[in-house]
Amino acid sequence: MPAFTAALAAHAHDHHGVVADSELRALGVSIAQREALAAAGVLVRMFRGVYRLRSTPLSLEAECRAICVADRRAVITGRAAGRLWELRRMGEVHPIDVRVPHFSHTLSSDRVRLRRCNILDPGDVVRRPDGIRLVSAPRLCFDLSAVLSDLDLESVLEQVLDRRLCTIQTVHRTGRRLCHPARPGSDRFARVVASRPAWLQPVDSHLELLLDGALRSAGVKGLVRQHPIALPGGWTIHADLAIPDLRWAIPIDHVTWHGGRVDAQRDKQNDRQARMIGWQVDRVTDDDVEHRLAEVTDELMLIHDRLWRSVSFHGNRAG
Repeated sequence: MPAFTAALAAHAHDHHGVVADSELRALGVSIAQREALAAAGVLVRMFRGVYRLRSTPLSLEAECRAICVADRRAVITGRAAGRLWELRRMGEVHPIDVRVPHFSHTLSSDRVRLRRCNILDPGDVVRRPDGIRLVSAPRLCFDLSAVLSDLDLESVLEQVLDRRLCTIQTVHRTGRRLCHPARPGSDRFARVVASRPAWLQPVDSHLELLLDGALRSAGVKGLVRQHPIALPGGWTIHADLAIPDLRWAIPIDHVTWHGGRVDAQRDKQNDRQARMIGWQVDRVTDDDVEHRLAEVTDELMLIHDRLWRSVSFHGNRAG
């Protein structure tokens, strides 16, 4: 029987090319065949009894699966878990943070950083079909509070809520359970969560969070995130930021999904439709927010003040 079987190829395909001794035996690969594959360079050792097929790229997923196979108690956390959850603001992920029980020494690698913890609630762990175990979204928000800035943690929290990975109530419960003076990041987590009203609609992007914060700090009242506007054409759009009392919408054009001709035409049609029902639309770009935030905020404040004066004038005339 050949060592490299169709079953082994299928297993590797579904598990990022990573396979353990026990899995090789279950797939019908003998010890002698495994040693031959390793000697030929087909199998590359990652941890004791854990290998990667050389033909498979060394991805973050492959590393995380190898860690979870090497120690059945290991749970991926930190920036690596954030990447696996496809969260923004993660930056460099190596070394990979791994939660293991105290006195665990199975994982010995300069690419692994052990975060020892004897107790993880069952709800803190998510088990993926590919064999990777990672912390849940609310637990990850708490763990990241030790390494992210207040703004980046707030941005991650907004993304978690926007994607409905958990509710703000779950985040509050997680904080009550985990925040402790001896746990790094507890103060930051409590501060960021406490500053966010439970009723507030989550923003859709980090740039929206930046502009929302700048406008609120400048004194804008009545600002709403992701405000729905029913257009006369029969469809509904969601303004990134809006003040419904002024019928004023502020979309943020992101070049990654507003750069094409079709998208630009649709945006202009939406703007015309909004003006038909009395909405003023003032678009800003991601470049505006990233590189001209103070200047753009000043420009929007001038428009904001003019709109309020117009509302007051027409209100007085009507009276």
